[in-house]
Amino acid sequence: MQEQNDTFKFSRASHPQNAIALVYDLEGFSNFFNQPDVQEYIPAFLNIISESLSTCLFGGTAYWQDNAKYPPLTSTPIHEKFMGDGGLYIFTPDGLSDFREGFPVALCNRLYMLRRNFHLVIQKCTDTVPVFAIPKRIRFGLARGSVYELASQHGAESEYIGFCINLSSRLQSYCPDLGFIVSARLRIPAEKLSDSGYKKVIATRIKGFPKELVFVDADEYANLSDDVRNSLFEEIE
Repeated sequence: MQEQNDTFKFSRASHPQNAIALVYDLEGFSNFFNQPDVQEYIPAFLNIISESLSTCLFGGTAYWQDNAKYPPLTSTPIHEKFMGDGGLYIFTPDGLSDFREGFPVALCNRLYMLRRNFHLVIQKCTDTVPVFAIPKRIRFGLARGSVYELASQHGAESEYIGFCINLSSRLQSYCPDLGFIVSARLRIPAEKLSDSGYKKVIATRIKGFPKELVFVDADEYANLSDDVRNSLFEEIE
């Protein structure tokens, strides 16, 4: 029993690193997973999802966006982790003190277009995944802050902790009718906000993060019901 416990011991924590955390969730994955013989289809489904995310993060042809050609982003993830019904990516500014100009908004725009056109990704799954209850939506949350690397005593893969990881996880599930919420801590310039169709509002009921400034898609926000909008958000005067 002692050896088993030792696998969870960490030898050190790194100095804080400036980071952006991205958490995604596949809505309805649990129902998909509980269907008969689904183990035959899960790898094919997850591979298609992984390929679409890799195109957003590393470059390639985005078939869901009129075959747009994405160049590589100026920062790539230092950590990737699959978490059962979604995943976590952590970005740092590649040895610089801050991310290169344009990186946060480019990352947001690519992920937003993937979420908006996710039905085209699902269409690609239909031939290899002949199951009706495939997850139909993907949700994203992004936040920025300091992260700390925890190195294991036994050489296992490092883990990361930081408030931005917790915040991004809560953002992706905060308002399912939106499905794409970004903390204003990403510090996207105001002119980039309006150019890309985002609106800055206040999220009022995130557990542990009261009065959090966030970016949402302006059109989708306007289409929320009054009850949802008034219970979860406040306008900035």
